[in-house]
Amino acid sequence: MQYFLVMGIFLLGGFLYANEDTFKINIGAMHVTNFETQMQIGPSSRPIDATISTEDQLGMKYETNVFRLDGYYRFTRKHSVDFSYFSVKSDGERVLAQEIPNWGENGDTIDAGANVKSIFNMDIYKLNYVYSFYHNEDVELGLSLGLHITNLELGLNAVGSINGVPAQTLLSSSKFLAPLPVVGFRGEYAIIPQTLYANYQADYLYLRFDNFEGSLVATELNVEYRFLENYGVGLGYNSNTLAVAADNGDVRIKAKNNLSGAMFYLSYNY
Repeated sequence: MQYFLVMGIFLLGGFLYANEDTFKINIGAMHVTNFETQMQIGPSSRPIDATISTEDQLGMKYETNVFRLDGYYRFTRKHSVDFSYFSVKSDGERVLAQEIPNWGENGDTIDAGANVKSIFNMDIYKLNYVYSFYHNEDVELGLSLGLHITNLELGLNAVGSINGVPAQTLLSSSKFLAPLPVVGFRGEYAIIPQTLYANYQADYLYLRFDNFEGSLVATELNVEYRFLENYGVGLGYNSNTLAVAADNGDVRIKAKNNLSGAMFYLSYNY
């Protein structure tokens, strides 16, 4: 629904004035209101039958504030690159209501009743080439091709019964890097020429080869007010859904992450 609404506004925006900035950078914060990850990590030699929910099972915070950096550089009227970076960190502590079997590289079982402290870090980097196939004095529409790189890290410190042996301690840290090629759409229009802008972008991926499978849907909608010629302030909403599965011969990993939240930023452009 969001996509069709934005496209409809673009098509009706004949009276608008597209922005012609060469360089732009946004510095701000993202208030994450939904942050949930489900992960399965175990030896390739054993079936994976346990899924960890970072919110429900580990008690991690699903609401947090993160620093965010975005921007673009325009080479010509039709060619540009855009970039983005933000990092989400969370932690939790919970007594397990049920066991976690076959966890980690060694396939350990963390028994019910164990106290588990956890940390979860996720870094997201995006770099895209953008071709503006429709760019005049009214509207700019473009197609993009690039990389969406997600770095996931989950660390567990379990104290209690491990593999049926009481009073044990298990330290486990698992990392996963997902550099995914994406295609996407970009669009911008001016609600008030040189003063109030709206922009929308979306990135998509489904990739499957050998022992890897990944999918991604990332969307972003912003409204920006230019209070001075080269300075502005913006509000927006960003949503990311990432799913990956991989097997390197020793460890099998499956992960699904949902992340969304509101953005606030200050921008500089020239």
